[in-house]
Amino acid sequence: MFKAVITDTKAWKNGIEAIAALIDEGTLQIDEKGIKLRAMDLSQIALVDLELPASAFEEYRVDKPVSIGVDFAELSKITKRSRTEDRIELAIDTRFKMVFKGDTTRSFSLAIIESTSTPPKEPKIEFMSELKIIANTLKEALKDAELVSNHVALRLADGFYIKADGDTGSADIKFEKEKVMSLNSKQESKAVFALDQLNNLLKASDAQSIILIKMRTDAPIRIEYAIGDGRVIYYLAPRIESV
Repeated sequence: MFKAVITDTKAWKNGIEAIAALIDEGTLQIDEKGIKLRAMDLSQIALVDLELPASAFEEYRVDKPVSIGVDFAELSKITKRSRTEDRIELAIDTRFKMVFKGDTTRSFSLAIIESTSTPPKEPKIEFMSELKIIANTLKEALKDAELVSNHVALRLADGFYIKADGDTGSADIKFEKEKVMSLNSKQESKAVFALDQLNNLLKASDAQSIILIKMRTDAPIRIEYAIGDGRVIYYLAPRIESV
């Protein structure tokens, strides 16, 4: 038996959005510690690792660990209909159930998808550079880069730099020191990424979320930020080319 209640509706919405931004279907692992998911997208380019601990819920009960396959595209559609004042109740029997209790009580259920896949392992990478930055600062810079290209080079060294080159022009963005919360670089780190993929990974972050970025030249980037009491970690493989 599994039953949970969450009143931080925004955290639940963002948690589901963090998964749905990358995968259509995945397996939720539920145990006494909380809810977890780790999965690769179909292209095998990106990985999502979400954890919502039991402490994120007002009530949380699970009799034994359970794994359920979920259609996150459909779950995201339903979750978006929740309201800030709603109390969300989760349960599992033959289906995955959600009840939104507010001015009205709305009950939804989703079929559980059979899943035999095991979660992928987290990549083992010795990162050379680490950056902390406010989400909105980064998102606005990526919007500037999108004006000229569909891919972007990120560089961490003595500072944080974004460069985009396209057929019609280019953009160079240097972040002033006060716009970066912290930067530690043992060695210059640079890699090129698709802008639409980067934007998807940041979609579930709030404007003031603290984004932790870890990089190594031409290696997958690691992006982490908090979702309520939980957290999401992404890995995104680079495009092996120069701009």
